[in-house]
Order: sequence, then structure tokens, then C-alpha cells
Amino acid sequence: MMILLTAAMLSLSACGSSKDAEPTAPAGDTAQETNDFYDVVSYAELTSKVLNLGQYKGIEGEKTVTEVSDEMVQEEVWNIKKQYAELVDVERAAEVRNIVVIDYTGYVDGETSEGMQGTEYPLELGSGSFIPGFEEQLVGAAAGQDVEVHVTFPEDYHEELAGKDAVFEVHVHKVQEYVNEEWNDAFIRENVGYESEADMEATLRSELEQYEEDQAEANLEYELILKLVEESEFQVENADIDAYTEEMLNEYRLYASMYGMELDDYLQQVMGTDTGTLREVYYDTAAFRVKMVLALHEIAKQEGMDATEEECTAKLEELALQNGAEDISAVEAVYSREIIRERLIQEKAIGFVRENAVLI
Repeated sequence: MMILLTAAMLSLSACGSSKDAEPTAPAGDTAQETNDFYDVVSYAELTSKVLNLGQYKGIEGEKTVTEVSDEMVQEEVWNIKKQYAELVDVERAAEVRNIVVIDYTGYVDGETSEGMQGTEYPLELGSGSFIPGFEEQLVGAAAGQDVEVHVTFPEDYHEELAGKDAVFEVHVHKVQEYVNEEWNDAFIRENVGYESEADMEATLRSELEQYEEDQAEANLEYELILKLVEESEFQVENADIDAYTEEMLNEYRLYASMYGMELDDYLQQVMGTDTGTLREVYYDTAAFRVKMVLALHEIAKQEGMDATEEECTAKLEELALQNGAEDISAVEAVYSREIIRERLIQEKAIGFVRENAVLI
């Protein structure tokens, strides 16, 4: 989700997803009001067609797994360690991993906006939460100091700011560091759940390696499906593209409702955009989704794939467990059994393409 909430105006999450910007409780009075935002497009509703399905066996793809570095492990250790630490004001220049509490006002072409301003914002230096170059220029700043920060917004940032130079006037209120003088193996064993710091590092490394493996596999599957779609021919109807676009916009409608806002007001105030712009941004993604779903269901049809009632129930139980629901009825109130069946069929088709791929 593209975030432009005050400090998040500087966030690298501008083109991704930010948990911090998502409210946690809906403003509506009933569960149905919230569930309405989870309407998803059914394959049966699509009017588009596959004209010619490309070869789905033997598609070439490359799987690249990122090697887990010591720095990556230590970053995970740090994220855990600071949860058990106390923030203490220090009378010295700021260092990486310190917190600087700042006021800031940004200017692009001499103009500022509400989204480029913040007051007493706690920023962890080195966290990468602000755009490249911002945090680095505050290393060495001290409480009471004013700093002029020069940055360039990334090319893939919000379209109104992408690639533009900006100047931020920053006032540092205070510098803080994380302190936990009790941090040792005994403390970790009693409070964090690992036998020792070495055990924690080894476990985190293993989890990171699994994560990178999963990411590499997901990227490979996407590459294979992308090639399949490119080699296939479709008759795509605008109504289907519009339907998938509206499904994606429902996420923002849900967020807007949680803030007690109308969608247009939310998009303008929080994200600095509007529904028309988002529909344009989502057009290609929605068109791809139409083609992908059609192709996967065509593969399933040719290969005789289906999802049994038992498999659907198992998936619903899995989702219920993941979301802390007491039983599957809560999940079925949001995602119908037919939608679950469709997704399982698509997963099987993707799995078939992957199993028959040729790695290069």
C-alpha cells in the first residue's frame, strides 16, 4: 500500500506495504460492514477467454536464492534485543541504531505540504525507514541541533515526487540509545525463549535461510507464470479488468472505514492520490490477473485437476488457525468455500507448471 502519512511520506514503503499505517479496529458497527470489503472476483464470473494456451510444460526459469549474511542475522538479533531494552537520552552525537526525536519540514521546488512535515518523530538511524540519504545525514547530529537534509526521491516513489530533489529542515530534540545491561545468555533464556545468544543466532539464521528459499521459489513461480501468460492468447474483457481493480481498491476502502473516512477523502489525505489514479496504476496488474487465472484454470481443466471438499475444509481450518478464529465459519463468512476451491485449483496448476519447469 502506498503510504504518505506524515513521516511515512519519507518511507521506502511508499510502493509496498506498511503495517504501521494500517489501523487495527474498524469504525463500522457490524462484522458484515467489514466483510463487504473482502468481496473477491470469482473465476465463474469472468467473461474473458483463453484463445490459445501456451506450452506449460518445460518452461525455463531461474531460481536465485539470496545467501544469508552475518549482517542479516545481526539485524534480526538487534530487532529482538531492542524490544527488551530501555530508551535512554544521551548527551552526544547520534550514532547508527540510536533514536533521534525530530521535527522536520520538507520542500520540493520551494513548496511544502502536510505530508512532508512531522513533529517529535522518533527515527531510528540505520533502520531504512526513510528514503535513501535521509538517515545518514543525521548521524553525528546532537540534541538541539538543526540540520538541512538533501535527498532525492526514488524513481519508483509516489508519481508526484518520483525522482525529485527535496530539502528537509530538521530540528533534533534529543538523541536516545537502547540500553539493556542485563542482556546475556541467562536473560535470553529466561525472557526471549532461546538457550543462549548463540542459539538465537543459529535459529534466526535457519529461519532467514528458509525465508530466502521460499522467496526464491515464489519468484521462480512468478517468472514461469509470466512466461506462460506472455506465450498465450486471450480475449480480455474490460469488465473483468474493472472487477479485479475494484477488488484491489477494496483494501483501501477497508482502511478508510477503519479511519471513519470515505475512500476519496482517505486517498487524498493519507496517500495524496485519488481513485482515478489508482485505477490507472492497477490496470496492468488487473489485466495480468485475469490472464493468469484463466491460464491456470485452463491447465487444471486439461490436466483434470480439482479440489475436494476435504481439501477445502483443510484450507479453511488452516486459515482459521492463522487468524485466531474458533472455527471455519468465521473464515467462510469472508471467503466462500467456492473461492477457496478456486484458489486451491490455481495452486495445483502453479505446482504442476513448477514441477515440469526446466531450471537454467
